[in-house]
Amino acid sequence: MRIAVSSSTFRRPLAAAELTQLEWLEACASRLGVDGVLADVTDFPRRDAEYVAQLRKVAIDLALVPFGIDAAGLLDPDAGGAGDAALALAGGFGAAIVRTLLPVPGDVPPAAFAAAVAAGKALGRAAKTANVTVIVAAAAGTLGDDLGSVKRLLKDVDSAWLRPCPRALDPGPGPRDRVPAFAASSTDDPRAVAERAAGGWVILDAPAPEALGPAIAALRDAAARLQLGATS
Repeated sequence: MRIAVSSSTFRRPLAAAELTQLEWLEACASRLGVDGVLADVTDFPRRDAEYVAQLRKVAIDLALVPFGIDAAGLLDPDAGGAGDAALALAGGFGAAIVRTLLPVPGDVPPAAFAAAVAAGKALGRAAKTANVTVIVAAAAGTLGDDLGSVKRLLKDVDSAWLRPCPRALDPGPGPRDRVPAFAASSTDDPRAVAERAAGGWVILDAPAPEALGPAIAALRDAAARLQLGATS
C-alpha cells in the first residue's frame, strides 16, 4: 500500500502564507513519510511551466511521487478550459492522475446529468491526449453522492480515461481491479483500509494536517501486521 496526501488538507496554512508549497513537500517527505502527493490547483501560487517543473523536481528529490492533481469542477457545464488547464498542470507536475468531483444536480438534475456526461466525454478525449487518468470521487451534494452514482454517470461517458475513485471502505473492486487509487479518511478503520488497498494507492484526506501523522502511522502498522500474517 502506498499513501498519498493532498495539499487541500493544508489549505489553511497555505492560504495564510504560513506554509509554502515547497515546505509542504518537505513536510510530506520528512515528517509524514508518505509515498506521494497531490497538489490542488487552488494551492499553486504560480502555474507557469518553470515553477511547476521546479515543484516536480523538489518532489522527486525528496523521493516523493508527484502522484496527482486535485481539481474540482472539471465536469461542470461551465468549466470552460479548466479541464485542459488541469491536465496541462498534471503533465508539468509529472502526475499520473487528476482527481475531480461531479457537479451539483441543480434545478433540473436530468439536464445536469446529461451536461456532465457531455463534459466527461470531452474531458476523456483531452485526458487521452495528455496520457493522464481522471478519477472521480463521490461527494455529498453532487451528482455523484455515492460510488454507484459516480459509476452510473461514467458508464454513460464510456471512456477508459475517466474512472471512479472509490473509498477504501466502499464495497466493490479490490486493488487488482484497475482502480487507480482508493480514497480514505483519517477516521477510517486502518486495518480495513490496508486490507482493501493492499498493493495499491490510497489518497488520505484529513480535516487538518495534525490528523495525518497518527492516521499514517496506523495505516503503516496495519499494513505491516497484514504482511506479517501473510508470511507467517
